Amino acid sequence: MKCAIKYAPQTLADVIYPNQAVQTRIDAYARGLLENNIILHGTNGTGKSTIARLLPNAIVGGQAIVENDDFDEMLSRKDLKQYLRNACSMNSLTTQSKVFLVFEEFDNAKVNLNKLWTAMDACADNLQVIISTNNLMDIHKSIRSRCDLINMHQLSARAVLPRAQFILNSEGLNLSDEYVLGYLQQADWRGDLRLYLQKLDELLATQVLGMPLPAVNLSNTGAKPDLQVISSISK
Repeated sequence: MKCAIKYAPQTLADVIYPNQAVQTRIDAYARGLLENNIILHGTNGTGKSTIARLLPNAIVGGQAIVENDDFDEMLSRKDLKQYLRNACSMNSLTTQSKVFLVFEEFDNAKVNLNKLWTAMDACADNLQVIISTNNLMDIHKSIRSRCDLINMHQLSARAVLPRAQFILNSEGLNLSDEYVLGYLQQADWRGDLRLYLQKLDELLATQVLGMPLPAVNLSNTGAKPDLQVISSISK
């Protein structure tokens, strides 16, 4: 099974963050120290959609009430404001938590956006909207102005390294940090987590086949000369 599937994050603790500032901010929302609508924006493979999906349950400390409709279905509702008011009222009868809207790739939403921001204002105390997007400026300013904008920068190989080592160790493959970092850096130019996980799939396939380790340029890893030649996989 591919690493991207087998080791998909189950909680926010499993997420790889681009930097400490972003992690601290997300953690503040998860702990209820910050409350606002959120737009997670950045390039592909930076964890935006993963965080958007995991954050509601983290905020409520259990099973969050998340509307199932995607943004096209939601924005096509004749009276979105009243629909969400009713949903929030029903939810308040059984729980003290908010209703969540989670919209992925929201830069593709082009029509009826006025319905959303008016509904956000009308249900502000009982509704939280979490949006992920590749193109922040493609989202209308009326939505942007009502959200906390969190820039999900490209992931560096160094940021991915701890999670990568956890995955490799879980699969019985023990390699030096220097070697794994050097191998991950082959995908550093994209900063896309999917590509980094593909590199781990390659290493694990090499292990299964009993082949020597692929050659890696360790010049940018800070490795000492005696660590730069590794001839076989640890078993």
